[in-house]
Amino acid sequence: MSFPPRHILVLFGAPSPEHEVSILTGLQVGHALLEHHTHVSLGYVDKSGQLWTGDPLWNIHSYTKKILPKGCIRARLRKDATKGGILVQERAKKGLFGASDLDIALDVAVLAFHGGDGEGGSWQGYLESLAIPFVGSGSMSASLAQDKSKARAIAMTHATPESFSVAKGVTLSEKEWITAPELCEEKIVALGKDVILKPARLGSSIGVERVTTTSNQLKEAVERGFQYDDRLVFEERLSPMIEINCSVRKRADGSYEASACEQPIASDGALSFEDKYMNQDGGATGAKFGTSSGSKQGSFGQKGFSAGAKHSHEQGKLGTSNDIDGSGMASLKRLLPAPIEQAWTQRIQEAAVTLAEAFDTSGVVRFDFILKTTKEGMLKELYFNECNTIPGSLSFYLWQESGVSFPELLDDAMVVAKQEMGARIGRQKPFESNLLKQYSGS
Repeated sequence: MSFPPRHILVLFGAPSPEHEVSILTGLQVGHALLEHHTHVSLGYVDKSGQLWTGDPLWNIHSYTKKILPKGCIRARLRKDATKGGILVQERAKKGLFGASDLDIALDVAVLAFHGGDGEGGSWQGYLESLAIPFVGSGSMSASLAQDKSKARAIAMTHATPESFSVAKGVTLSEKEWITAPELCEEKIVALGKDVILKPARLGSSIGVERVTTTSNQLKEAVERGFQYDDRLVFEERLSPMIEINCSVRKRADGSYEASACEQPIASDGALSFEDKYMNQDGGATGAKFGTSSGSKQGSFGQKGFSAGAKHSHEQGKLGTSNDIDGSGMASLKRLLPAPIEQAWTQRIQEAAVTLAEAFDTSGVVRFDFILKTTKEGMLKELYFNECNTIPGSLSFYLWQESGVSFPELLDDAMVVAKQEMGARIGRQKPFESNLLKQYSGS
């Protein structure tokens, strides 16, 4: 008796300020998976939280309207006692008995969410409860890394003069600001003339801004920040400086490996959302997903095969390729590898691995650092900036520079995901006791 093949499910979208960025990464991941796999399904979570599948999801134009096109199917996930994780596609009820829903057995899920609950731990916890293996950090790691104030605290416990530092900073809640604004201002001003304001639980530089504490604009900046989050992080502004990013992946033996380092190029000192995602063709995304005649679509949100060309080394440097579009973080202007001394590169890579172990990350993550320099441009001190548990484009361009293709990166990550879920399930043994009998009197 033959059984239907298990699918790889790419999950992306979800309610988040980075919703559109997640769509780009999800499509990049989906097309990269088709290099090595036949049965790949897209799972798009719309801004209301509804999960969808369907062939139109492979085309980026499907997301530009207020309503998804015909052919997209409502879906949900469930756990089956014998089959494991199941993607349930809801079929329209017609006729006397109606059409039954279609179940697709899942092998593994690849998370391509950015920000919000998708990256912050909620979806990770949901998949853990369903025992569905997924590429990405676990719920606890994801929630801690997403929260910049918690991430700072974790990083500070591992910072040493020989490795990295954490910039001076304070975290303020909206309640504190309302009840004691003067005291809050004092704490912010104590950090220096210029500070960096960050919403505690957002990514992609959304809501991040440089604030001059000696001006009357401080209050306005704080009020803007609270429109994004009820907690704000203020950090001293490190200047002059350059930004350096390094990705880390977890290997099957449990160890961590660091990628090549990059120096992203900002338009005005610090990276903005526009720098990261809207640098192409005067701000257009330039995406070309789902337009290749070399791909065949299967049914129910599955692609049959991909005939895309392999990535060349030079294409990887630019973060673009013919078959996997360079939109998203891969389109950011960057120097790759970062033009810094090998000793500093090694120090950054070692710091990234140390932090990956501290946060207990899995899958592919990216750590962003700040290198403070002298006025003459000499590198002086390394600072932790933030941890991205689901980085834009899954940082595939950094791994291409390290000699690992995007499809290979995903294959290795899926092996780790299944290992970790297998170990988790193996430990979940029911605890037998006579507690209920004792209280029932039987």
